[in-house]
Amino acid sequence: MIKLVEAVPLTVFLIFLRVMDTSVPGNWRLPFILSGLAAVAAVGVFLYKKMIFNRVLLGINLYLISGGLAFVTRQWWLNRIYNDLGASGMLLWISAVGGISLLFSRRGFVGAAEGRPKRIRKYSLYLLAVSCCAFGLSYGFRGNKILAEIIPFVGLFIALGVCRSKAETGRSAP
Repeated sequence: MIKLVEAVPLTVFLIFLRVMDTSVPGNWRLPFILSGLAAVAAVGVFLYKKMIFNRVLLGINLYLISGGLAFVTRQWWLNRIYNDLGASGMLLWISAVGGISLLFSRRGFVGAAEGRPKRIRKYSLYLLAVSCCAFGLSYGFRGNKILAEIIPFVGLFIALGVCRSKAETGRSAP
């Protein structure tokens, strides 16, 4: 049940997007600040409990934290970048978290609870490639809900499940 905590910030953000006028730049302040605060709380809970982060959700939470901080500290340049990137901004953070965890975490980008290090690295690399492709697709089709938002994220979460399973069980890739 506590694993759901890491998805709460994204849920808060998506609810705001559903009910607000996204064409007004000032409307983004409250969603970013509230979801950023929720992300800080979620990351804090996971650190305190020493739980394994879902690397994709960690990237999203870091995006929300940085966006909220940008509004609070009046870093309008970052808000403009996020506005230009659209949903691909989240995917950029996810790819950054993926690269860092691939290099510095024994659990890799897949966040494997167990498994051989070589397999974890291999499937983490596959997942990083998928996240980079998702970023490219999202960036290339900014403004298109299906191609820039839905397909890249659905594909990434599916790839995360497959890659984590393959890394942990030792089955070979198709």
